[in-house]
Amino acid sequence: MSTPPTITNKNLPPPQQATAHPSIQPPLEKELSYQDIVAKPLRPPNFMNLKPKNPNMSLFFGNRAVGEKESGMRFDQLITMGFRAAVPSEVLTMDGKAVPPSIIRDGRIMFGDLILLIIPKADYIGSQKWNEQTARLRVKKPGVSIEGDTQAADGRISPTAVLDNVVNRSRGKVASYIPQLAEVDSKTADNSGPVNLAEK
Repeated sequence: MSTPPTITNKNLPPPQQATAHPSIQPPLEKELSYQDIVAKPLRPPNFMNLKPKNPNMSLFFGNRAVGEKESGMRFDQLITMGFRAAVPSEVLTMDGKAVPPSIIRDGRIMFGDLILLIIPKADYIGSQKWNEQTARLRVKKPGVSIEGDTQAADGRISPTAVLDNVVNRSRGKVASYIPQLAEVDSKTADNSGPVNLAEK
């Protein structure tokens, strides 16, 4: 009856030696010095800067939930004014790419407590023009016209002409006060000495 061979280090097969291949390592790069680094900011993408595919529409970020109880009153007001929630398929980023999915929720574009709304440009720009004209009428004094030579050829009011008009109207009303020499202390009139306020 033969006995099984005893397993010792002597009976183990020789360890497999790795064949000597030249190691392929990328060359070590030189560490950049501070002077070699170009100053540039790391700016996050601006997801608020979007544009409509249709150039005759305007975009507007409005509040969808305001306050601790998240009141939706402002959103309802904007919908009543003519806005509607924009769909991601009708909006692009400024470089012409699709809206990132990180700001799309429930088929709408939301950024925090803001929601992207869309409205016809004629209505949105028309509202801004109405606000501008109303503001001009509020500051216009009765009986005083800023039309005429202050208006440019395209009908807009020239800011430089308005400034010249204001300067011309205020001429003679505002003047600088120069005291007489008799009013000035005799020590300072001829620059002979400092003013002693205790003497006055």
